[in-house]
Order: sequence, then structure tokens, then C-alpha cells
Amino acid sequence: MRIFLVGPPGVGKTVVGAELARVLGASFVDTDDAIERRAGKPCTRVIIDDGIERFRDLESSVLERLRATPAWEVVATGGGLPVRPENRARMRALGLIVGLRGSAATVARGLERTMAKREHLRREGVGAREHAERVLRERRQVYADVDVGFDVDGTAPDEVARAVAAWIVAGRGLRVDVHASHAYPVLVRAGVLEHVGRHLADLGWAGRIAVVGDRTARRHHVEPLLSSLRDAGMEPIAIRVPEGERAKSRSGLDRLWRDLAVARVGRDGGIVAVGGGATGDLAGFAAATYMRGIALAHVPTTLLAMVDSSIGGKTGIDLPQGKNLVGAFHAPAAVFSDPALLATLPERQVSSGLAEVVKTAFLADRESVAQTLRSVERVLARDLAPTTLLVLMSAEMKGAVVSADEREAGLRELLNFGHTFGHAYEAASGFRATHGESVAVGMVFATALAEELGLAPRALRPSLEDLLSRARLPIRARIPRRTWTFLGRDKKARAGRVRWILPRRVGRFSEVTDVGPRSLQRAAGVVEGRAA
Repeated sequence: MRIFLVGPPGVGKTVVGAELARVLGASFVDTDDAIERRAGKPCTRVIIDDGIERFRDLESSVLERLRATPAWEVVATGGGLPVRPENRARMRALGLIVGLRGSAATVARGLERTMAKREHLRREGVGAREHAERVLRERRQVYADVDVGFDVDGTAPDEVARAVAAWIVAGRGLRVDVHASHAYPVLVRAGVLEHVGRHLADLGWAGRIAVVGDRTARRHHVEPLLSSLRDAGMEPIAIRVPEGERAKSRSGLDRLWRDLAVARVGRDGGIVAVGGGATGDLAGFAAATYMRGIALAHVPTTLLAMVDSSIGGKTGIDLPQGKNLVGAFHAPAAVFSDPALLATLPERQVSSGLAEVVKTAFLADRESVAQTLRSVERVLARDLAPTTLLVLMSAEMKGAVVSADEREAGLRELLNFGHTFGHAYEAASGFRATHGESVAVGMVFATALAEELGLAPRALRPSLEDLLSRARLPIRARIPRRTWTFLGRDKKARAGRVRWILPRRVGRFSEVTDVGPRSLQRAAGVVEGRAA
């Protein structure tokens, strides 16, 4: 996803863009710099030597070379880049267009500060004020064709950057559309909790709605959610479930079924699951099976649930023999992620969610890994802007995979990186290790196994471990003996053979079966600190 800053030359796109990228934890590129690298000379010399149309062609080629990525990048464009309609269409295909507006006096002052590098204007005998007035007049409609505009007159660049960031995080929000058995939106916006009722009403929800959450959700989030649903004309009722993994049991499911029946939730009603991944798994399985299936929406309140478990339609409960052994696919009607809710989350739970972010980044591309590296410590400090973008980055990646493979017939299995060993380790710990901590250990194990099998370069695991350590997640652990027992019961096994998702490099993974015990033990030695 990219944010393109457009506007007249001298309005401050480069300065604002660099600060906006810092605030958001995104990368930054200036199209003029990219042109100069390609041409091997300054932009003004390209215009003088080769003509303005050649310069415009280079601008267009810079846009065409930008590839889609779930990572975020701020792009400061040249003043004339949006003049071509195809350039504006390309920018919209890749992200959002944000316009910076300024008076002729403001633009002229900016031009005067940079006239030294605008030799083509000096040769034409055109002054800063004259050029400012001309481009504002001739490109008025072009600069108005944006998703949002911000006035810069009398405003410092850092203030403009913060205003743009606030619009993205809380004012506009962002949306990922998941195309599964039925399409559903994932809405990410600070403050969206208070608008869940209106959004569900727009989707046709009515009648009696069960708001399912644990004690923590009841204390912090359930009441405003109930008010939102009432205001939208629904009849909400709160149903409490146990906290954490204890909720995902046969007894917990039976109790929830009974509570739904006592509350007289009908086929025309639905369930809103508010809380972490365990609540979502339980409530989702209940929604999939109660009255042969009722509507479901997720309001995830943990980072783990926002970036992973609320997206994709997987539901389930645990058995003594293993995690998530009973479940169903039941796509939600919508997912409402409010990153502002993470302010109430303990640090250990934030770290746990970051494990899934790291996993997603390594599955995606180097740009996503770089963004996670820039942002991880700020997420732990509850910095809302970079947190929101990491949630979006992970949601977009998972949404794309789920859209291509809803029921885990192929591509979706890539999302199990770190989970095969991680689930077994989590169960063997008696769930004292969080899901994210277990997945972190599982990713280290999988990468060490890939090294042992000659699939991954030696440099990959240190970069993974560095990022996990920055997220305050474990990279070494004692492996309980029962881990190997649980591993043999993994629900993803076929014909008794455990399947491993192993990295080859960032963005490239392979499925491997028939791994010998010697290789497994050597990988375990890495995790336990018994090997280099």
C-alpha cells in the first residue's frame, strides 16, 4: 500500500513525505530521486537535454516499476507527475492519493528555496512567483483529483504529516476485502468500535444479537458495543465466556449453545465475538453450528486476533489430544479492528500478537520485514500510527491468501509457518506459553530445520531471531517431551506424515514431508541452545 503525495512544486511534498513515513513506520521514496538514479543526471538536466516529454515518460516509468506489496510506502511525487491521467490511475491502483494545497505565495517561497536545482526555469527566465501562479492555474483540476487534500499555508511540515497520519488512522480508516465463500470487509480504524452497529445495519443485520466476550472484554469493550448495536435498532444481549484457551472446550461450547437458546437468538440474529482469538474461535464455532449456522462478526481486541485469527473463517475448540481438533469454516460478515483498543492490552499479549506479524512479513517480502523491523518497538510502546499500519499489512496479506484458498487446500497452508511445531509446543506447555510465544519458537525451529535440510541460507535465521527478540519473544526454549507426542497428532498431517512449511528465503517457502528424526533433533538442539 502506498500513499502518494501530490501537489505543485515547492509545496513541501518531500519534507512532509519523509516525516509522514517516520510517523507511520513506512518507507519513503521521492520520484525525482528515482528519476535521477535512472537517468544518471539531475532532473533539470533531463528536461534541458532530453525535453519535458522525456522527463514525463521517466516519471511514468517510475510509477510502473512500483510493484504491489502489503508493506507501506510514502511516495513524494514531482509537481507534474499527476498531469497524465494514466499516472493518476496507476497511483489509485497502488494506494491513496493525498494532495497538498498551498497559495501562490507559499508555493513561490518553496520554489525560491530550490531554484538552484531548477536550471530549466532560470534558462526560460521564469521567476518563482510566475511559475507558481502558472502551475496552480493550469493544473487546478489535476491537483483536485485526490482522495483527500490538506492545506499547508502557515503550517509546519511535521504538523501536516501528523494531520495526514490522523486522517489515515482515525479519520478514514482502511479496508481489506476478503473474497471467500462470501465476500466480507476487514475494517481497520481507530474508533470503529463505536460504529459497529451502523456498519452491521448496513449489512442487513437486525433482531437479537449475542455479544460474546470474556471478563476482560466485558470490563473494557462490551458496553460501548451494546450501545452501538442498540442505536442501530438491534436487540443486543451480552453473553460471557471463560477467558483464554479455557473457553475452547466442549463444556464451554455446550454452555454457549445453551446461553444462545436461553437468550432466544434466532436464525435472523447473529453473534458478535468481542475479544481475543480464543473467544473468536469459540464464538465462531457456535455461530457455525447453532441453528445450523447464524451470522457472525468479529471485534478483535488483541493484536493476535486483529492480524490473524479473526480473518479467514477458521473456528474451533481444543481436545485433550490437541489444539483446534474440532471446528468448522464459517466466514464472518465483517471484521472490525480498532487498534486503539490495544492500549489496554498487557505487554506480553502485544508481543504475542507480534509473532503473527513477523510470520506474515517473512511470508510476504523484504519490504514487509523492513517495515516490521522499523515499527516493532513502537508497537510495544502503543504508538497508534505504526500499529495501525502493521495491522493493515498483516490483514492484507492474510486476506489475499484466504481469498485464494479459503479451506486450506494449498496456498493457505503457508500460513502454518511456525505453527506445526508451535501448536505442539503450546499444548505440551499446558498453554502456559502464549500462542505467539509458541509460534515464535516454532518459526525458529522451522528455520533451523530448513537450514539442516539445506533449504535456507544461514543468514536467514539470525535475521528472524533478531526481529523476534526485538518483539520480546522467545527464540530459545526447553522443549517438553510431550511436544513430540502432540506433533504426531497434528491435524495437518496426512497419512501419518507431518507436513512442514519451511522457509527458503523471505517470501519463498516450501512444504516438506518425511523429515527424519535426526534432522528434527538437530533443529530442536538449536531451539534449546545446544547447537550453533
